[in-house]
Amino acid sequence: MQFGAFWQVPGYLGSSVARRHWETVEQIALADTLGFTTAWLAESVFFPGRPMSNPLMVAIAAAQHAPRIRFGTLAAQFPLHHPVHMATQAATCDILTNGRLDLCLGGRWGAPAGQALGHAKDISSDESRERVAEGIQFLKAAWIQEKANFSGKYWQMNDLLVMPKPQQHPHPPLLLAANSDETFPYAARLGLGVIGTTLSQPMPRMIDRVRDFEESKPSEIDSRSMPFHVNISFFVARTRKKAHELMARNWRDEDVVDSVPDASASSVGTSRHSFTSGVGGWATWDFREALKFSIYDDPDGCIEQLRNLDRDLPGMSQCILEFNRRGRLTNEEIKESMRLFAEAVMPELV
Repeated sequence: MQFGAFWQVPGYLGSSVARRHWETVEQIALADTLGFTTAWLAESVFFPGRPMSNPLMVAIAAAQHAPRIRFGTLAAQFPLHHPVHMATQAATCDILTNGRLDLCLGGRWGAPAGQALGHAKDISSDESRERVAEGIQFLKAAWIQEKANFSGKYWQMNDLLVMPKPQQHPHPPLLLAANSDETFPYAARLGLGVIGTTLSQPMPRMIDRVRDFEESKPSEIDSRSMPFHVNISFFVARTRKKAHELMARNWRDEDVVDSVPDASASSVGTSRHSFTSGVGGWATWDFREALKFSIYDDPDGCIEQLRNLDRDLPGMSQCILEFNRRGRLTNEEIKESMRLFAEAVMPELV
């Protein structure tokens, strides 16, 4: 198995926002030494509890302290950027990480975050997916063509010199972040990799999503360029009791909301009220419910559960571990768990 690590809440809530960004860089540098494959970073504009709005810039900073690990966005919010901006920012990140960027895109046109930037609120799901597909073709044209030409329904370029070009040839790997059932085959039809999470597609539903993804892959595209990654909320401690004690901080009863998710999660309102998987969403869970969809255990328990995941998801390319869901663990607690994972869990699985 290959393992990535995911950061969407930089550091500990008791720390300052500035310090939390540096704690993320510290943890990525540690992940680099411990043998993690990829550091995945969220773009969370307008979320008070997730103040990381520029994952590409954080990746560039971390790359100066982490010479081996790859960097991924999980996810870059495509609707918040003009495709030219996304193309140039991603290319700059790819250069300054020495060709170590995986660009995973997410978000929906018409969501409140986009409305705050002037987007219409009545953009349908079909139009949003149409914009994603066209935007990806735009990105590729901007990266590959010396002077880019593109004529689409939503964007156009005419002999536009888009600089810089990315270091990776022909461009960084492209993926989509997926919560809803239909996004998995949609990503495959576009020839992209995909990242799902057990928080919205718990087992055994994720098995169905792997099947949907594999069956929808175009035959003419090398499937190795279309990975299927799975993100899971994870924590390992010396004992199961200790793992549960620490992670219970991230699932307080007072956090539970009646709808999915509540508007207070974002300063501009929520963009998703339910998941098509029918499981609701993690905002409605208390700690006992969260345990059904997460791995919080001692080393032996983590090894067993990760082996089961690997067995049940033979198409999984990378297991992405989020050590600090909701961001209530301290920097040292997170790093201690990461070290224990590398010492006692990872050697049994790689």
